[in-house]
Amino acid sequence: MNKNHRKLKIGLDYHGVINENIPYFKEFCQILCRRGHLVHILTGGPKNAVVRYLEKEDIPYSCLFTIFDYYQAKGLVSCEGAGHFQIDEKLWNTAKADYCRQHKIDIQIDDSPIYGRYFTTPYCFYQNKNCTLSFNQKIFDFEKLTPEQTVEKLERALL
Repeated sequence: MNKNHRKLKIGLDYHGVINENIPYFKEFCQILCRRGHLVHILTGGPKNAVVRYLEKEDIPYSCLFTIFDYYQAKGLVSCEGAGHFQIDEKLWNTAKADYCRQHKIDIQIDDSPIYGRYFTTPYCFYQNKNCTLSFNQKIFDFEKLTPEQTVEKLERALL
């Protein structure tokens, strides 16, 4: 990336995206970070478990947001025993979209069609190693493209 270009802020889901293809997303995140972009991991949580997974796999990131920990800090999580918890469904489904708006994320890559309904940020619906961008229906084939090619394609689409 040329130093005159702005940095991208890429949002990535952990459960259902990164953990479905760890070697690919490890390299993808390494390339993004090397090029000066910011990688925001947005996931359900809990944070301590996700941090352990990311560290174990040596996946670099800039920021980590977990829905569970965010709402727990606000006192909006009710525990139901045996490790089960409850968060209002609308709050859960809109949390990532709100985060992306507040932090000016350039794109979120996620496997949930429900979350995508709430995004104004470009949303790339990840399914079967393909990612469909919400604003122009372009498909990124994460199986055919190398991580470097995917980063370059994202830079062309978003910068």
